[in-house]
Amino acid sequence: IDFSFQQGGWGASLADKLVRKCDVLNRGFSGYNTRWVKIILPRLIRKGNSLHSPVAVTVFFGANDSALKGENPKQRIPLEEYAVRHLQSVGAPESRLVRTTPPPPLCEAAQRQEGCKLNRLNLVVGEYARACLRVAQDCGIDALDLWTLMQK
Repeated sequence: IDFSFQQGGWGASLADKLVRKCDVLNRGFSGYNTRWVKIILPRLIRKGNSLHSPVAVTVFFGANDSALKGENPKQRIPLEEYAVRHLQSVGAPESRLVRTTPPPPLCEAAQRQEGCKLNRLNLVVGEYARACLRVAQDCGIDALDLWTLMQK
């Protein structure tokens, strides 16, 4: 998300498609997990700034939260903590939210062939994706199941 406005990024493409219709803002924070975002969230969405009355807000938590506990303990967030409704506390308009599941992080077979130590597994990220979908359903908001789409 943090790099989505780089050349060829999805954020830049979306902004190009919506030019003169609306502003596309990115508040991605590379390396952050859900716990760290909760700390800064009130500054991002508050009355009086441009994010207070958005047309839509995409929420993309979980890619870092789902890191393997033993390999990346700083970013790892337990599944139970990840699957909590965070945006109500700052007054984000639920009718305009779209939760996005974390995507599969990598091609595990290719990483293993290169001798890389894995700090995320598709199976574990899938658990976070399902939790994301449950929270969206419980809140009555839309969700984009990026994890499943990318598995195909």
